[in-house]
Amino acid sequence: MYKISDFDMSKIEIYNYSKPNPGLNYNEFTAYCRTQKKVILDDYILRKLNEFYIYSNKGFYVDEVIEKEYYKLVHSYFVKDYDCNYVIDVKDKENFIEIENDVEQEMKKINAEPCYIITPLSDLYLKRDKVFKKDKYEEINKEVWQVFENFNNLEDIESNCKMKIKLEKSTDMIKLAQITLDAFNTGDSEDPYESLDEGYLKMYENYKGTNGTKYNRDFYFIKANEKIVGVTTAVYDDRIYGIYGIAILKEFRGKGIGTECLKQQLMICKKKNRKMAFLQTEEGYYPAKLYRKIGFKDVCTAYYYVKKD
Repeated sequence: MYKISDFDMSKIEIYNYSKPNPGLNYNEFTAYCRTQKKVILDDYILRKLNEFYIYSNKGFYVDEVIEKEYYKLVHSYFVKDYDCNYVIDVKDKENFIEIENDVEQEMKKINAEPCYIITPLSDLYLKRDKVFKKDKYEEINKEVWQVFENFNNLEDIESNCKMKIKLEKSTDMIKLAQITLDAFNTGDSEDPYESLDEGYLKMYENYKGTNGTKYNRDFYFIKANEKIVGVTTAVYDDRIYGIYGIAILKEFRGKGIGTECLKQQLMICKKKNRKMAFLQTEEGYYPAKLYRKIGFKDVCTAYYYVKKD
């Protein structure tokens, strides 16, 4: 449980809490938050998660982070979708159109369309509806950030899986890429992800490792009774363990494999003595509900905006 000595009570609503009585003492406040099934979060922790989100995938999902005066521009050399090409940490400016024009010019240089990711750390978060008006912008994604910290009862995580599941570390980037593409490109409207472009194959092929950074990355095949049924990735520093890209082939879904995979990722996190597991997923689809059931707690919601045609 985080210390709240420097916590800004006025920002509680940003972190998905209903506002409690400001006169609560520490024990009453923590008890209140437990009833809300939310984590106590201060600006420091959110900033660490935000830094992890932006920089931990540099060299894989993204290739460059360009720090501008009023925003950061993140982009990939190979993939053109919004998950790998976006603007984040947008600051406020009296004339927002100046930021828009600058973003559009920078995005043209990399042949990508502008996408704004607005988190609680952006000055625009509380007034995003006024800045990104519906007649001009489309909200294309509402992504929830979740963390897991209760590693004492991992064995109690239950699933309906009847198969023997294991994670097998691999450096076979071509096969990892192909399984990823097969798992995501289902054409199913109930999937939280759209079809991946072929740039993802190049992204895997050109991966050079994490040498020279403070992050480590491990790739895994998900095996059910020794058969490869999906993939997942872990990225971690000395504190945070990020779980990315859980992709299970469509014919093996609904069998508890995802739960078993996540359970094993959490066990790896515990074995590595990391104190926090972190993931992001689109709100409103089955993964977010599954992660909450396992014990992940919502931290905040990030909103994705693109200009309408």
